[in-house]
Amino acid sequence: MRARTTRYYRQTPRTHRYPFVKRSAAFIDSHLLVCLTLAFITGIAVAPLLGPTASVIRQVGSALFTFVLCLAALSYGRKREAVFCLLLPFMVGVGFYSAQVHLQVPPQDSHIFHRIEIKTEAVIVGTLSAMPTFDGESSQLCVAAEYLRRADDQDLQAATGKVLLRMKGPWPENLVPGDRLAVRATVKRPDGGRSPGVFDYARYLAEKDIWITGFIRSAVHLHRLEETPSQIRSLRYFPERLRTKIGERIDAAVAGATRGIYRAILIGDYSQVDDATMEAFKGSGTLHILSVSGLHMAVIGSFLYLSIYWLLSRSEWLLLRYPVRKIAAFLSLPVLVFYSLLAGMNTPVLRAVIMSGLVIVALCTDRRKSPSTLLAFAAMLILVVDPLQLFTASFQLSFAAVLAILFLYPALQKIVLPDGSRPSPTIRGKIVNWLVAGLLVSVVATLATAPITLYFFNRFSTVGIVANLVVEPLICLWSLPAGFVAIPLLFIAPELSDLCFVIGSIGLDGALYAVRFFAALPGATLWLPSPAMWQMLLYLTALFGITYFTARKSSSIVRGLPILLGLFLLMIFAPRLIAPKPPDSLQVTFLDVGQGSSTLLQYPSGMNILIDGGGPAYGSKGSPSVGERTIAPLLWHEGIGKLDAIVITHPDADHYNGLDFIVKHFSPSALWVRDTAGHDNSFKQLMELATDRKIRVVVPEKGQQLGSDGGYLECVENLAAERIPATPAENRQNANSGLVLKACGSNLCTLFPGDIGMNEERSLAGFGYDLAADFLLAPHHGSSTSNSSEFITAVSPRVILVSAGRAGGGHFPHQHLIDECERRGIPLITTSRWGTLHLVTGKESYRIWGYDRPDYNPLRPFQPVLLKEGMVETPGEKNDAILSGTKQIFR
Repeated sequence: MRARTTRYYRQTPRTHRYPFVKRSAAFIDSHLLVCLTLAFITGIAVAPLLGPTASVIRQVGSALFTFVLCLAALSYGRKREAVFCLLLPFMVGVGFYSAQVHLQVPPQDSHIFHRIEIKTEAVIVGTLSAMPTFDGESSQLCVAAEYLRRADDQDLQAATGKVLLRMKGPWPENLVPGDRLAVRATVKRPDGGRSPGVFDYARYLAEKDIWITGFIRSAVHLHRLEETPSQIRSLRYFPERLRTKIGERIDAAVAGATRGIYRAILIGDYSQVDDATMEAFKGSGTLHILSVSGLHMAVIGSFLYLSIYWLLSRSEWLLLRYPVRKIAAFLSLPVLVFYSLLAGMNTPVLRAVIMSGLVIVALCTDRRKSPSTLLAFAAMLILVVDPLQLFTASFQLSFAAVLAILFLYPALQKIVLPDGSRPSPTIRGKIVNWLVAGLLVSVVATLATAPITLYFFNRFSTVGIVANLVVEPLICLWSLPAGFVAIPLLFIAPELSDLCFVIGSIGLDGALYAVRFFAALPGATLWLPSPAMWQMLLYLTALFGITYFTARKSSSIVRGLPILLGLFLLMIFAPRLIAPKPPDSLQVTFLDVGQGSSTLLQYPSGMNILIDGGGPAYGSKGSPSVGERTIAPLLWHEGIGKLDAIVITHPDADHYNGLDFIVKHFSPSALWVRDTAGHDNSFKQLMELATDRKIRVVVPEKGQQLGSDGGYLECVENLAAERIPATPAENRQNANSGLVLKACGSNLCTLFPGDIGMNEERSLAGFGYDLAADFLLAPHHGSSTSNSSEFITAVSPRVILVSAGRAGGGHFPHQHLIDECERRGIPLITTSRWGTLHLVTGKESYRIWGYDRPDYNPLRPFQPVLLKEGMVETPGEKNDAILSGTKQIFR
């Protein structure tokens, strides 16, 4: 019988068809939450770049639902690797869809945003939804509308949505959050800064779900509707009412500037922090301490935990039977949530309480995940609630600082304190260790947040690292706990509550002295142009990479810190070292400064000139001028850190009241003025500032020029110097005298006549001055006292541009100029309609760009709009490529 033989087959391991997919799936599996969060963030980041219609958004939602079914089928079929790889594009789609939904205007027809399209008088019936604030001059309040009656309505109509109202004087004490009010106010949609780099106020409010603003002329236009509130309503508004009471108690117990600081750090109300104090905190790099954020929650959470743990540990029975530490941590969570309501539950507070809650839950459930997982989960929770938080400075700064502390701090600690050089565990060693740890935390947070700070605020504090070491303990470890203890004592022992506030204010006095000292140091604050996105990404990548590489190689401080310092200095000064490429030909930018005038000239030679810089003043004395609010941000956005010259056509406030900030921070080489006298003290102070900074002040004569190659700016006439007659029989009026300027590129010229009146216009035309120009900035903002027919004939412009505010309709520009342009077929373009205007000239053509929002949606960024284009070869052509005719432009 034949012996049975057994064959043995060698089984070779099966090779995966797509090894990259396998490795990717394995990586995603081990870092699932981090990868999903990054994909979700990517989808949100892409959303504002596209503006799909509501139907397209619904189709995206349907596609995502189909995607879910496919993932479920793959998961059922045990296609694990495919599921993990498809999860990322799915989360990108979810992020995109979520952001698009939040980027839409309110869908309800009854929403007050759809009911108020133009400025109008209205009666609003609604609920006072939050604590009113008072800044010493005016009160601000938020009303949740229920009914609305406009000036042309017969009856009240149902309405929804929030309205932000302002009223001169203090708020009546008998009106508290939760009260139903009838308010008569002038309401409108808020305006946004339609200039690149400028703060968009309308978008800021819309992100807070506020779509309409208004002004109450008098307290007599407020009426409280008597009713008995339900128990649920009383409970809902209890935190805001308690917040109001705490604010009143702080006002009674604390005096001076520290009162506003205490309200800021305890209940999140910045309204009483005066401008000088706010600037001192900004200049010293300690402004973040005033915001109720993660730092405050960590201090209060630690204080609560230690207090509760101390109380529970008094019982031996509890210590032996229960995990007292976990119980203490868990019991502190609801108190933190309630305190966040007292602090206003704004976005930074919500973010802080979410992160604090996640840490406490992880500790209590023994799920001590990696820091990256906890951070990703916190970011995911916040962005699910409000995806638009991704684009805010506070979100980016908070997470950048936390990332740096979690990942950069240990690496930098290895560089600065190698294992053999750490302090001994003595009292002195512990103090040194604490100081070094605090310094390193401040350093890594500053390193990580520097590019974001420059991008959003264009300033960097050189003393911030040291100032934080001094100010943070005074406020967070002294004043904040004292104020927190004072809150429950309001109901138990009001006198002790006041004493706690007084004790806490001592720490605030010390902190205020410190921030003023640091902010006053020479070079404490650097104002710099905005870094480009590629510079920021390159810097952050290099920062984390170099720090880790240096730490892993156990390099000493001698090798590690110089590299980091050099990288940091390169980031700070790169925008100035890497100058923006000059335009190929003259570019003229008419800034949207409201009822004022400011124009930037950028020449191919690299010369940058600013003509005028004034506009309306807002807020109290010391509030940011139009130079700081609008002109400087646009210059920094353009990468401009220095001006070659500033020209003031005449010393009216709406042409120069923002230039003091520009002179201080853009170091112009020359200042052209009609004369050095002016007619008010502010202009004289500006001249003194120029003299102190050794700026060459020039009173130009007729024909004097700035620049030559590639373009120039010429003084056509200095009316104040020449005193030419307004007419052959009359003398000119001093109020209208000033510089008449002409800016010319290779083939095209723009005329800037300032605020001259019709008499001066006719005189210039009658005496044969060379006024011919392709573009004309309308004299005196297009008013009825200027823009004579003779002057327009002498200039013969292709386009007339008007710099005016949106509140000047009917006067700036005046109807007579509109009619004149219609009669002549000259396009009339205004900053009040299109925001900042960019005139881009070339050798053969020119284009004029403005800004507009899709569907007037304040959540969408302004988009460039081509308003006019033409060819240089035909000087008389009047065709409009995009918008034809004055009526269409003004529509």
